[in-house]
Amino acid sequence: MNIRKVAEVAGVSVATISRVLNHPEQVLPETRDHVLAVMKEQNYTPNWFARGLNLGNTKTIALLVPEIESETLQRIISGIETVARNKGYAVFFCNTHGDAQIEEESLRMCENRRVDGIALVSSNIAQERVHQTRESGIPCVHVGKNRHSGCDTLCYIDFEEGAYRLTRHLLSFGYLTIDLMLHASEQHKNAQMEAGFASAVRESHRAVGSKTVVCEGGVQSGYLAAQQMIQRFELPAALITAGDGQALGFLKAAQDAGISVPQQLALASMTDSPVCGLVNPPITALELPASKLGMAAGRLLFDSIENKELELGVPQEMVLQPKLKIRRSCGNEKYIYELFD
Repeated sequence: MNIRKVAEVAGVSVATISRVLNHPEQVLPETRDHVLAVMKEQNYTPNWFARGLNLGNTKTIALLVPEIESETLQRIISGIETVARNKGYAVFFCNTHGDAQIEEESLRMCENRRVDGIALVSSNIAQERVHQTRESGIPCVHVGKNRHSGCDTLCYIDFEEGAYRLTRHLLSFGYLTIDLMLHASEQHKNAQMEAGFASAVRESHRAVGSKTVVCEGGVQSGYLAAQQMIQRFELPAALITAGDGQALGFLKAAQDAGISVPQQLALASMTDSPVCGLVNPPITALELPASKLGMAAGRLLFDSIENKELELGVPQEMVLQPKLKIRRSCGNEKYIYELFD
């Protein structure tokens, strides 16, 4: 069944069918109801993609993410999808695995499908390539603090401030060797993490020893990295991990080796999760407004879609702040800090 056959059965012109689908307010109510009844009777489903091309939009946006296993990224995805659904849009999800080549292929696919907008999350693609996409008329927003992403619209969590607050918290207990465990594929977050750490140490006027360990995210990577540090006798007094998976893996390895947290090693994470509050000891972490970040990014993207002039070189930047969740893994013994966890 196609539009011509629907018109034939309904006894109207193809133009009338088109108006019923695209501009129903221009059709007499009785004609509109008759046509819709025929469509239902004939089980006719309009080709929404073709309709979108004719109308200049496809009612779709694309979301390019480096991984979908991360709880933080899942909440960002959920926030963007909520805004899109409320706007009547469908979302294409592209898992790029943090690979610039896969990002390039995904971006090309989005352009071929004529999506109305693209949200890039922690993108590694060249800014010149993103400029090409924008110049083709597709608005883009970048989720993550990367001013070289090719997007004028940025929305991100202030990890530098978060690292600063975590470091100050550890320094308050007198730890003078604090190591950082970075995420191998999150360079921009790593840079913020190191900057916040350095700022807190500089402000404390203390001689703090520190080194960085780089590994993948996840429990297994944290566990293996901890084993290597333990075997080499390279454990610091305190450790800040880039993610909760790394922290949980490190905690397990420490416990397997008979190392007590926080008595022998203080542990903190740059991201929180429900599990961080359930393990023993509970892990001090940053609670990230990830869902709000996704919704904010979605709204900024739709602002650009609905107002094309906003996409013409007018920079927009939205920064959200994390919340420090103080728990016992760093040595805290004041229950008052955990009452509202």
